[in-house]
Amino acid sequence: MKRAAGALIILAFAAGCDRRSAPERVTPANSPEARLRQLVASNATVVGYLYTADKPFVVASFTKGTLQWRHDPESKSVIQGPAELLSLPDRTCVGFAAKNPSMPAQGAERYLVCEALRPIEHHNSLPRSQDFRLQSGTMFIEYEPPAGTGYPQLFYASSAK
Repeated sequence: MKRAAGALIILAFAAGCDRRSAPERVTPANSPEARLRQLVASNATVVGYLYTADKPFVVASFTKGTLQWRHDPESKSVIQGPAELLSLPDRTCVGFAAKNPSMPAQGAERYLVCEALRPIEHHNSLPRSQDFRLQSGTMFIEYEPPAGTGYPQLFYASSAK
């Protein structure tokens, strides 16, 4: 009788355990994901430069979980959206994708603040030809046009709070 009662208690306990749920992923504080989440949480501003650091080309500001994108530090945001984490094989980014309402047939554009996970070499033949060699851990800003409409544009970045 005691064995049967003990077996029932063990079965009841085992049934109460949820073995189907995956273990929660722990992100180290010094991971790229954690650093990017900290940028968003601290309402930081990331400034993107094309050639020299004397003239910002892109300003990406985080405000209450939203990324605001503009080309002039003094002007209003050109576009904004919820800052979401995006993991790619060579980079981790935070940003958003948005469709241009004036061109509904095209895909979405992506506005991203990224950190290189491994060395990245980026080349394109835009009118101002870009050649970037980014080391692992380098922060940069990226604009990705809709598929088939152009080349991704990268910018060297610095952040301010």
